[in-house]
Amino acid sequence: MKQKIKIAIAQIETVLGNLDANISKHTEYIERAIDAQCDVIQFPELSLTGYSLKDAVYDVALQDSDSKWDELKKLSKHISIVAGGVELDKRYEIYNSLYYFENGTIHSKHRKVYLPTYGLFEEKRYFSEGNRFKAFDSRLGKLGMLICEDMWHPTSGIILAQDGASLILVSSAGLARGLGEDKQPENVQDWEALNRSLSIYTTSYMSFANRVGSEDGLMFWGGSEVNDPYGRRMGKAAYFEEELLINTIDMLKLKHARINTTLLSDEKLTVIIEELSRIHSDRKQY
Repeated sequence: MKQKIKIAIAQIETVLGNLDANISKHTEYIERAIDAQCDVIQFPELSLTGYSLKDAVYDVALQDSDSKWDELKKLSKHISIVAGGVELDKRYEIYNSLYYFENGTIHSKHRKVYLPTYGLFEEKRYFSEGNRFKAFDSRLGKLGMLICEDMWHPTSGIILAQDGASLILVSSAGLARGLGEDKQPENVQDWEALNRSLSIYTTSYMSFANRVGSEDGLMFWGGSEVNDPYGRRMGKAAYFEEELLINTIDMLKLKHARINTTLLSDEKLTVIIEELSRIHSDRKQY
């Protein structure tokens, strides 16, 4: 595990359904992050494809062996890369996935578990659901990944932290909804409260990469940020504008935070497992 990790967040706009154009933009931002001597660069949800794909998911879905991945794999020999795309698995099921590239390979990936299908959202019509939250080892230490709606469920972050993640990477295509008194979307404050809460109750670093731009009348608000294990904001990107946000996180600070605040070690996993099992059993009766 590295003690200090320099992380870049690429808060970008994507071209809907155009893999080649989006890969080209990824390459541009990755090379900028390499020049800045960053250890990892993180892109938003579905950064390689755009969000409002609908039936076009079939046109942009990639298997792990697809040659479209070659450029990102090559660049990952110099910097770890987190990017969002549409995954086609061996059974030809389609997932909204977040990929982690390292040392020339697709090192790990997370399939979005919670697919919003309400209001403007209709993800269950086009994607299969992921079924796990799992931390993974990397050259930077143990990491966890979440996609947008996953983070609105506290259990997802708790599972990753209990599984050993010290940095939780959240990639999102967060929509702007409503307009508050400060002329910012009303839901931005909700997102930022969740980001802070995730850091506090998991005693972890969290990196939030949100996209910008518009699709089909939908507006994405950006505002990417990095929070420390105490929930304090370390860096913040602008709203509604493309930006490369760079921050350095120090794992020594994480060690001190977890010694001073023993939320993770005090968690009663047996109680949680037994009580959730009881609730699940009760619900099956109705």
